[in-house]
Amino acid sequence: MSSQTPLVGRAAEFAQIADATERARQGSGSLLLLGGEAGVGKSRLAEDSAATADLVLRGAAASGLTVPYGPVVDALRSRLRTDPEALSGCGPLLPHLALLLPELGAAAPDTEKATIFEAVRCALAHLSAEEQLTVLLDDLHWSDETTIELLAALAPALPEMPVLVIAGYRSDGLPRHHRLRWLRNELRRGGQLQELVLEPLDRDGVGALLGELLPEQPSPSLVETVYHRTMGSPFFVEEMVAALRLRDSLQPGPKGLELAEGGEIPIPDTIREAVLVGASELSGEAREAAAATAVLGQQVDLRLAAELAPEAGLTELVEVGLLEEREPGHAAFRHALTQEALYLDVPWARRHDLHRRFAEAIEAADGPSYEVATHWLGAGDTERGREALVRAARESERVQAHRDAARAAQRALELWPEGDGDGSYEETLERYGRCSELAGELAEAAKAWRELARSRDAGGDLAAYAQAQRRLAAVQDLAGERDSAFASRRLAADAFSQAGLAAEATLDRLEMADHHRRSGNYEEAIELTAVAAEEASAAGRTDLRARVLGLRGVAQAKGGQFDEGLASVQSGLALALEEDLTPVAAELYQRLSLVLYQGADYRRAEEALDTALGLCRTGDDAGTELACVTCLVYVLRQRGEWLRAEELGRELIDAGTAVWVAEGLIGAIHAFQGKLTSARRMLTASRAISSSLGHYNMYVDSTTGLAMVAAAEGLDDEAARHCQELLARWEQSEDHHYAIWGIRWAASWFAGRGERAGANACAEALGQMASRAGHPDALAALAQAIGELALLEGDAAAGAEHLARAVELHQGLAIPYERAQIELRAGVALAAAGEREAALERLCDSYRSATKLGARPLAAEAAKQVAEMGESVAQRLGSRAATAADGPGLTRRELEVLRHVAVGRTNREIAQVLFLSPRTVDMHVRNLLGKLDCRSRVEASHRAGELGLL
Repeated sequence: MSSQTPLVGRAAEFAQIADATERARQGSGSLLLLGGEAGVGKSRLAEDSAATADLVLRGAAASGLTVPYGPVVDALRSRLRTDPEALSGCGPLLPHLALLLPELGAAAPDTEKATIFEAVRCALAHLSAEEQLTVLLDDLHWSDETTIELLAALAPALPEMPVLVIAGYRSDGLPRHHRLRWLRNELRRGGQLQELVLEPLDRDGVGALLGELLPEQPSPSLVETVYHRTMGSPFFVEEMVAALRLRDSLQPGPKGLELAEGGEIPIPDTIREAVLVGASELSGEAREAAAATAVLGQQVDLRLAAELAPEAGLTELVEVGLLEEREPGHAAFRHALTQEALYLDVPWARRHDLHRRFAEAIEAADGPSYEVATHWLGAGDTERGREALVRAARESERVQAHRDAARAAQRALELWPEGDGDGSYEETLERYGRCSELAGELAEAAKAWRELARSRDAGGDLAAYAQAQRRLAAVQDLAGERDSAFASRRLAADAFSQAGLAAEATLDRLEMADHHRRSGNYEEAIELTAVAAEEASAAGRTDLRARVLGLRGVAQAKGGQFDEGLASVQSGLALALEEDLTPVAAELYQRLSLVLYQGADYRRAEEALDTALGLCRTGDDAGTELACVTCLVYVLRQRGEWLRAEELGRELIDAGTAVWVAEGLIGAIHAFQGKLTSARRMLTASRAISSSLGHYNMYVDSTTGLAMVAAAEGLDDEAARHCQELLARWEQSEDHHYAIWGIRWAASWFAGRGERAGANACAEALGQMASRAGHPDALAALAQAIGELALLEGDAAAGAEHLARAVELHQGLAIPYERAQIELRAGVALAAAGEREAALERLCDSYRSATKLGARPLAAEAAKQVAEMGESVAQRLGSRAATAADGPGLTRRELEVLRHVAVGRTNREIAQVLFLSPRTVDMHVRNLLGKLDCRSRVEASHRAGELGLL
């Protein structure tokens, strides 16, 4: 619509934007997505709505290749053109902003994407410090992808700023994988999605618009005809009216203006036809200018256009409203559809010539490479277009626009002549892989590294080929393709070795060995460390020799050679300390902790991890520090320090690092505590990822936890399935430690349900572990399994003897939860054998240990077993234990409150009935919700019913 045409049929939408503007004026800004079909009036609505803002900045994307951050840069630059010092107060972030706006001065030598995003946020905050700011960003369906990512990052900050950002885009024909769809999902997930979608005008709206555009009221027949032809597109209606009036195709009728019979032309069928009818009456100079500006694009630099078009023609385009000059020297087509229609009408040869001349002019002025590339490609000059794309990819990478850099590099590679694999080709291919990887597009990155490896292999450059294979392996690791990554790393190691780069080969052998270690294939890991040791010695690298010794020691210890493994790690650690290799020493202390808790020496393992963490923080070794923290969470869990373990695990989750490991370890703690809902959620997530990554330890850990949860919920079939999965995965490994606790629990659970086959399978597995490792925890687990089988066969005396032996073997181990479990089973066996006092002693010890840990289900089971022996639980263990014997650790008062909650009474009503204060009832309700692992009163009532507490 022209600026003179009133806005029709958009009162509700106008009011919505006006409300958002007023909220921004009060300091609560927002990002508003404005969608709709082409020509529906989005830009016009945004412009009219912005009239009430204190300050308006405008930017738009253009079709073709778009400069990274282009729309936002346009908006900020529109302010700099009126006030060159407008952003001078942005402080230390100004050099980062200068990467996007060179006119601000010296740019930062390097930066990060988050820093650039923060610099833009700072710029908006600075511009809105004294007045409400509205930023209009149009045509984002053509936007670069980095601008979309920037909007997602800005959205959470806008509610604290007097800034309204209106982002307009065409919703019709938006590709399925367009980044705008990702933006909408991100905003929705953060509760920040505000979207206004304009619909075409209805029949009455078209009639009202015709009434504004025509000198007389339209007849119903004209309204009907125009409505059906335009489908309610306001832009099409306006262009059609202009075309009809231009050719005198309207005449007065009895009910208003109507189509003239036998008119010179029919009604235009498309927007393009309507635009061209209107343009046909332009002067020759104006038509020449229209062609040039259409080729230049939606946004028109009038100074540049004047080099190829008559100035008088440009002036006419502005006067008739085809171009709108919003700032001196800068104009835009009134609508993108106008530019598209005029562009398609430019003859092919003329279009190519104009593109060539614009490419030369922009390139000579050192303009954006993206624009240069667009025009060279439009001119049909593939070679120069490709060269511009290569520069564009380089420029995008410099400003951290990795997704856009990858797109430019990919397009350049597609245009590369067959067989012309020169240095520039490989450089572009490497940039494509690197930027795709940083953008999270792992499939594209893998494709790039694979192609680069082929190219370097063909060129005979072994070292460069090995580097490409190493990068490919890293991407495959990120994608969870562990076997493919292993194969790529083997190719890299062999190539490095052949190239005489023994140290580089050692690094890949270490990664390969660690892959086998994580998968539970310890013999293969040991074999690889032997090769790595030879290469490290050949390279003369003490640091690598020490690292090889550490990894070999872990593999040996986990494979059953505990003493040899411990000696190997200690040798590597001594070497690292002797040579003052702090980062390597940190890694070796972490390796030492793995060996120590392999031998169930969790106290010394914790000490080793504390030392490793101290060295990591001294040397700023983030990778080893992360490994240490995750190991420490496990060690603390085993030692019964659950509060500290969960605190550390939560820190990992909040930081977004090793989330699946932390969730698995915390999930198991919650299972021990009886918090079954959260335990299941976290353990399920951890198991899914550890399975996809082939991570043996966390898979068996989370599978055991899920088996325990299912058993506690009475889901015996699921618990049995998880136990069988645990055994199956163990059989595929060479593990002699990590699965002990799970298989020990499974043996007890199978035996308790009379499932001899399952219990026997567990006992056989534990026997193999004990025979290879010979450590007390494996021997204790085997003794328990044998005792459980004896109980199953009715031999209580033998069962009690073996379980007593299990308790004895476990006494020196700092694993209190497992010891409490074994003590409970020993008490049950002793009771069955008629040894009453010994049984009660074991059960009481189990109850006290479980209570101290906060393991409510285990404590309740111990109290229940005391009760089943005919003993007074209250006298033996206290009143709290008596309640625990009847339920999941609820006190008598909490049970009483729960029964009132279950019948729907409020806290105030319960307080009146029980003669308590409402605050006391509130406390009891919070406690019982926590103990039942429930989030609501309704859920607690349901859970209480399942447990038979009501």
